[in-house]
Amino acid sequence: MSLTPLSEADLLQFEDQLTDQEKSVHENFTKLIQLYQRFELNEQSLNKFEHMASATRIKSDYELKKTHWDGELVELKKQFKLLDNRITAAEQKMSRGIPDDLLIMEKMIAEQELIVADQEKLNQAEAALISHVREIDIEYGKQQEKLNQQRLQPKTESLTNITEKLEELRTAEQKTKLKANLIALLPILGIPLLFDYLTKNFGLLSTQSTHSLITGHFIFLIVLILIEIFLADKIRKKVSVYLASGYLKAQLNHLKQYAAENQQSVNRIENTYKIKLADINA
Repeated sequence: MSLTPLSEADLLQFEDQLTDQEKSVHENFTKLIQLYQRFELNEQSLNKFEHMASATRIKSDYELKKTHWDGELVELKKQFKLLDNRITAAEQKMSRGIPDDLLIMEKMIAEQELIVADQEKLNQAEAALISHVREIDIEYGKQQEKLNQQRLQPKTESLTNITEKLEELRTAEQKTKLKANLIALLPILGIPLLFDYLTKNFGLLSTQSTHSLITGHFIFLIVLILIEIFLADKIRKKVSVYLASGYLKAQLNHLKQYAAENQQSVNRIENTYKIKLADINA
């Protein structure tokens, strides 16, 4: 069965399950492991969402810069147009011949020099602007390449932590089972020993010495067999539930915290970039 992302309802349902005394520790550990596996899907979705947000931000910044500098280029072209008009006007004046008036001649020369100076300034401004726009394009290309690398090799820190957590849970279940079995031996063996002691000391059985281990501890063996048949599993279950209860609740609280942080990151991206997580899952 394919897994689906973790939801708040899943956490609440498991919290209720922990209060159900009929559920075994194995069932609870299995369920919690499944919840962490489903949370792994949430983290994967967040990684994709962060990549989409980064792509949106980079593209938006690039388009904003391009719009600004495209406007500068348009303005520069207008200045070139005005300069062309001045050059045309100056050429028309020169085409009429050299004026006799020295003052007019000096003005025409000054205008020519000013046109040359302005043309040089505009050429330098155009070269600088084109170079700047080229740098913006190069930087955008580098950012796009970096994004593609991140997409092919997404962040694995959080996913690695989840993998480690899953291994921790499996190990904890085995330790709980072993510890519960050891502790359960106390009542499982203690009760038969108590019955054996009482029957001998209160004369319920013959105190005649016997060399047979079986006949000498007949009551012990009978009670032990009865407990193993009717009570042992219940005792082990009670002990394991008691031992695992605090640990499972603590791990559930950790998962709640992780899920809350994940959702906060999703909400922040949605509010900042006006995009929805559902967009990448559509």
